[in-house]
Amino acid sequence: MVRDWADFGVWEERHRELLREAEGRRLARGLREARMEERSGGASVGLAEGIEVRWGLLEDEPRIADILELNGMPRWIAFEERYIVAEKDGEILAAMRYMTEKERLLLGLLASDPWAEERPLAVALYVRAGELAREMGVGEVIARPFPGVDDYPREAGYRRRGRRGWRLDAVRNGETHEGPVG
Repeated sequence: MVRDWADFGVWEERHRELLREAEGRRLARGLREARMEERSGGASVGLAEGIEVRWGLLEDEPRIADILELNGMPRWIAFEERYIVAEKDGEILAAMRYMTEKERLLLGLLASDPWAEERPLAVALYVRAGELAREMGVGEVIARPFPGVDDYPREAGYRRRGRRGWRLDAVRNGETHEGPVG
């Protein structure tokens, strides 16, 4: 039997399914945040107040290029790669390069405005990258931070992955970073 999505009953049931899934994700996120807060002794690892994190857009490239240049990197990288950006009050203050593979979101270079406080921006980028991965159905997030910023993924709930990176299980019953990761 072929279901006709125009049939209201079918649409209504699908709508209920989507609401149940969304509520499950919301509850899992709340549980995850509570566990992370408990592990950090009450210090929140969620997004710092006022920081918005989103996928980078084409119109963001000039500002990302400015940030890269301020960090001693060539501007052209901003136009050749894809980024997740952190902004506050509508101004992009940090960007993190990403790539996608089957079932993986790979995080790389992190650059921030030298006059902005890097830690809350970086942690917000790592936290939200996990949420963005879940939203697109990706199974895991792999972060390869650069020297000097190695603890940002840990603060965001990632687990050590060998000597060269960090891992976040993005889809495991709606929760993250459970169990040992090798």
